[in-house]
Amino acid sequence: MVQGIFLLATKKSKKRKGLTYCIAVHRLGTSNMEFILGETDNDREYKPDDEASYIYQADYAYTLQEALDWLNSVK
Repeated sequence: MVQGIFLLATKKSKKRKGLTYCIAVHRLGTSNMEFILGETDNDREYKPDDEASYIYQADYAYTLQEALDWLNSVK
């Protein structure tokens, strides 16, 4: 069981410079695993598998497909 917040995917905003959207996972490998949708802090260039300390404007998805649909829809 891994307790940190790990990024699964990122996408730079086409409308707002310096904004990066992300999908992250928390409590990986547990029955309480959460998919977190939101924004990175932009202090550095994040890539999948990086650990993030916080996700801004966070929302949650129940499935990976729901999270991917959200990421594909944001501009």
